[in-house]
Amino acid sequence: MKNLKAIHINWTRPIMNNNSQKEYSIPYFELLCTILSALLWRKNNGSIKLYTDEIGYNYYKKLGLDFLWDDGIDIQTLENIPSSISPTIYWAAAKLFALQNEPGPITMLDTDLLVWKNLTEDIKNRELVSFHKESLEIECYPSKENLKKRKNYQYETLWNWTIDPYNTAICYFANDEFKKYYTDSAIDFMQNNDETPNDYVSQMVFAEQRLISMCANKMYIEMNTFIPDMYDGNSNDFTHLWGAKNVAYSNNDYCKKLCDSLLNAIHHEFPFINL
Repeated sequence: MKNLKAIHINWTRPIMNNNSQKEYSIPYFELLCTILSALLWRKNNGSIKLYTDEIGYNYYKKLGLDFLWDDGIDIQTLENIPSSISPTIYWAAAKLFALQNEPGPITMLDTDLLVWKNLTEDIKNRELVSFHKESLEIECYPSKENLKKRKNYQYETLWNWTIDPYNTAICYFANDEFKKYYTDSAIDFMQNNDETPNDYVSQMVFAEQRLISMCANKMYIEMNTFIPDMYDGNSNDFTHLWGAKNVAYSNNDYCKKLCDSLLNAIHHEFPFINL
């Protein structure tokens, strides 16, 4: 069955705020990731929508890539993210606003996540399915005491701080009541919480990947995963290019190999695409 809706999200404000470049651009290998991610979803699962802002929309349109998202492109949602959300600290905040705006059932899909199969059986009779479980032992998940929070902000007393986080590179939501509680909680935590953390990621991953399991636990929603283990490198059903992209930024030879590999995959799966 191919009726699963998904969303891609690209918020340009974090890059434009932290970069001296005046004109927005995306590295070629990242564009190839996005192209393959969108087309594979459409081939194997269903329609896909893009949430972006004016800068992102104009960039994709200029490159002739706006056709990728057959369910359309939403610009206003991310344009209206309030200034009380720091794009430097919460670089992925747009995912929460897009998810809040989109009715379920819906799959949130990172642009560097490739899904090679139909997910109907994976989500059958499930309200919530994330990519995989993570561990609180990972450095990016500091203790409650070491998280930054705005003055007078209070954590909910029924949140369980011993529960493991869950990776949301892909995440399926079928329960709108839960989706609202999770996104409202994450956005509330980020609002005016602009004290820079000691690292680059801890505040954002708390809002996105730790709160999801804490909120699910409070609402008695079962956490399920698409793959059993975060270190499972043997999955033929999903390819997450996060680590590969990080290497490609600084290694030209690796970047070329990654581009060639992605191009070959696009030409093999979608020979009608001319790149």
